[in-house]
Amino acid sequence: MEQEFNEEYKVALFESFFAALPASFQSEGIRSQLWTCYEFAYEAHKGVRRKGGNHDPYITHPVAVAIIVANEIGLGVSAVMAALLHDVVEDTEYTHDDIEQRFGNTVANIVDGLTKITNVYDAKQNAQANTFKKMLLGIPHDPRVAFVKIADRIHNMRTIEDMPDGTRQIKAGENLYVYVPLADQLGLYDVKNELEDLSFKYVNPVAYKEITYYVDSSVDVRNDLMSHFKLDLMRVLVNTSHTCKLSVITKSLFQTWTVMQNTGKSFSEVNNYQAVRIVFKHDTEDPNAIIQMHYNIYALVISHFPEKSGSKRDYVISPKKNGFKALVFQVMYGGNWMEVQILTEENDLVAHRGYSPSHPTRMGLDALKNNLIKLDINGDAVDLIKRFRSLATASTILVFTPKGDIIELPIGSTVLDFAFAIHDKMGQHCLAATIEHKVVPINYELKTTDQVSVLTSPSVKPNPGWMEFVASDKAKQWLDNYFKKNNEILKTEAIRGKQMFNDLMSRNRILADSNVMHKLIVQYKLIDSNELYQKIARGEILLDELLESVKHIKQIIDGLRKKRRKGGEDKIPLVVEIDYKKPLLITNDIAHILASCCCPIPGDNALACTDDEGIVFIHRKECINAKKLAATRGKQTTKVVWGDDLDPVYAPITIQGSDRKGMLLDIASMLCNSGINVKSVNLEVNDGIFDGSIGVMVKNASVLDDIISKLAKIVVMVSRRNSDSLR
Repeated sequence: MEQEFNEEYKVALFESFFAALPASFQSEGIRSQLWTCYEFAYEAHKGVRRKGGNHDPYITHPVAVAIIVANEIGLGVSAVMAALLHDVVEDTEYTHDDIEQRFGNTVANIVDGLTKITNVYDAKQNAQANTFKKMLLGIPHDPRVAFVKIADRIHNMRTIEDMPDGTRQIKAGENLYVYVPLADQLGLYDVKNELEDLSFKYVNPVAYKEITYYVDSSVDVRNDLMSHFKLDLMRVLVNTSHTCKLSVITKSLFQTWTVMQNTGKSFSEVNNYQAVRIVFKHDTEDPNAIIQMHYNIYALVISHFPEKSGSKRDYVISPKKNGFKALVFQVMYGGNWMEVQILTEENDLVAHRGYSPSHPTRMGLDALKNNLIKLDINGDAVDLIKRFRSLATASTILVFTPKGDIIELPIGSTVLDFAFAIHDKMGQHCLAATIEHKVVPINYELKTTDQVSVLTSPSVKPNPGWMEFVASDKAKQWLDNYFKKNNEILKTEAIRGKQMFNDLMSRNRILADSNVMHKLIVQYKLIDSNELYQKIARGEILLDELLESVKHIKQIIDGLRKKRRKGGEDKIPLVVEIDYKKPLLITNDIAHILASCCCPIPGDNALACTDDEGIVFIHRKECINAKKLAATRGKQTTKVVWGDDLDPVYAPITIQGSDRKGMLLDIASMLCNSGINVKSVNLEVNDGIFDGSIGVMVKNASVLDDIISKLAKIVVMVSRRNSDSLR
């Protein structure tokens, strides 16, 4: 087999390689450049064979990658040279300096970027995640690294059949996790679809076999249907003044399977596997005239074939970020919904490869660069990958401002996402919104065509619960930065305030035990001891005032203890040692604080946790702070069991709706008839919309549920939470 590495084989392989390149490469100058590069790569890999069944000479791999880079991706000479050399530094004795000395800085830098990008699928390992982070952040400087790596991946998957099953699954998983979304962002549709299906085959072989069976078993019926539809469609199109051609495009198996999984529909119901593309010529560069041509053809088609209501997507006026521009809709034919796409010849080329010869600028690359600007380059690599995937894979909706401006947001976006898309301050102080004259909360999920008017209040401030219902990267990143910054400030303040508190107690020879701290937190209506220390550091609680409070609390506690020892009825709640392996029974005898972030009441599914001072705090299980405590201090948390002797507790209710005559009277009458102790009522009215809260004292959750049920018959919206720390 060594004859394969002789001079005759080397020359024959190069001639085959060079003949496969596009016409733009066919010059003596480029041939000479590529021969020098090819010969260097050939000698570097000489004697080495590829792993797998055929054991071909290794040089066949970089040659194949170089052909993909030129023909299927459409890059130039430098990228093709880098493709020929992409494994030299990784697998041989040659270095970056050797490449730079022979072939220049540009080629060497592309090879260097490729060399450091390996095995990024397991994002739990920062070393691997950092390699992909490096590539992403390098794209704005030289995106050819990403293009060549995708070409490398597609050739590996085309020839991976004889590799061990474990290797195939790892590579396929990496592709679906990272490189397929990247190829889609860059507009490499044909490459993306092939890479997606080749990877799908090994990541989920059972599902792949299932969907392949559906496709193969219906191929004859589908081809017959498509042939008749194309023929009838062409009979219609001859009546237009435009020169049109028809083609059938096939979507990826993975994409079709994903739609089936997400919708619960069968293969025959999805109607997603193929589409008919109407490609037309135009002799004008007037964009408005070209748009009108799309709609002229569209009007002609739907005049002969019934259109599916709500199926039209205008990517001509609002192109996809990766450059796709077409008018897409569905029509009925032969009892089936058929997808039709109308686009120009130029945009048909873009829809395959992300660019066209007449307009070589890749819109997908520009959009990707803009997305990368939004990422936190100094943040954790794992988080950056997740953010990138969120941006790359998110489908979008189009919603409107009150003035009619279009805002594009990811599917699943809420009022809060919309507010941040308008302005950071609007997001920061977002209270609610109105859609079609109805008040909706900040976690309301938006739909395409919603016209949103945001309501703000200076008193509203972000809290960690907001992270649970934002989908846009802008909102996520702003909130993440806000909480990181504020957490660092609060942590520093808490440390400084605790030192000030301890110094105060030491100077006055006072022992402030857990019972004292418990009473202080309740007295000042704080969340926990950290908030007490923060307020001390900020001067919001004066030391002289604090000292008097502590002395007063100590007197009360000492007096109660004396009475208790004498058998008196007055008791001080006990600060107890908790057995975290057992549920904690909460009674009036147990010192505890009901967390103000979620206001738990007896009967709630709740969690108990102690802070650094040993104070017991109780949160509702669904509270975001409870989830964080369970994750970070799980050994110091336990389930709550509510006792029967507990006193009524404070429960805030939020209400919203349209203002009308007699509204307040109706609310007051309902509360009065319920026999409920009302502690507070706060209502504000703006532009005919009221927003407010009612604080009531209730014995348990069942009583509160009854009140909420009655209020729901009077106001538009009523919710129990007083804080957005609940999802």
